[in-house]
Amino acid sequence: MNNRLSVEVKRFLREEEGTEVVEWALVAGLVIAVGAAIFATIGGHVQTHLTNLANMLGGGGGGGEGG
Repeated sequence: MNNRLSVEVKRFLREEEGTEVVEWALVAGLVIAVGAAIFATIGGHVQTHLTNLANMLGGGGGGGEGG
């Protein structure tokens, strides 16, 4: 069983389609990681600005905290 698994893994790595799928998965993961990092970095600033805007417009803000 172990020998068959290693044969199949080697075959998968030799095929171009298999490596292409892996490359696209890595690119997608990188895009998601960068997007999450950007969102985490600017998320607090955006929330602060939106709360300030809501307060200027006379709304309570809401923000989802404190019920």
